[in-house]
Amino acid sequence: MEEVEKSRLEALSDGIFAFAMTLLVISLAVPEIPYEQAPRVLPVLIAGMAPEFLLFVIAFFILAGYWISHHRILEQVKYVDGVLVRINILLLFFIVLIPFTTSISGDYTNVLEAVLFFHVNLLLASFTLSGMGWYIHRHMATLAPGMQPPWKSGLEKAVVMHGVILLAIGVSFMNTRASMWCYALIPIIYFVLGAIHRILEAEKR
Repeated sequence: MEEVEKSRLEALSDGIFAFAMTLLVISLAVPEIPYEQAPRVLPVLIAGMAPEFLLFVIAFFILAGYWISHHRILEQVKYVDGVLVRINILLLFFIVLIPFTTSISGDYTNVLEAVLFFHVNLLLASFTLSGMGWYIHRHMATLAPGMQPPWKSGLEKAVVMHGVILLAIGVSFMNTRASMWCYALIPIIYFVLGAIHRILEAEKR
């Protein structure tokens, strides 16, 4: 276990996250139309891209949340081992797959399998990220000696993410389009949890 491996792991991860977040915008391509027809046709085409744009927004900010969590997990680590590297590579596999599942579910929002592909992709990425945090927590003595990261906050956010994705999967069997709106619950729940924590802290003082 060497410190230099951690820097390379972080560099690879940051590059993959940046690439995946940038690649998302490709799914928003507008079909080419004749220049003279643009004033009449283009507004209709843009309006018809609402499902794709919604998926882009969801995927972009979820990826951003994954990156923040990934950064917070690894910043507490001083060393890395082979198992942690493999978990990270598995996570990056699911991360780099998100632009594809976002594109296919945005193009076919009425197809259950396409929408489930997106939800399951996010769920597997979330589980892997949580698994990384759990592994580090179990091996603090060797990976992060002398450090005590704030696992409680990270655990709460992980549970919220898992719960919302599972809810979206359940809703998708009834209404595929409505299942995408489940992700709007994430910032609301985070805000409520933050407010509760602030109230509890104020009461302790």
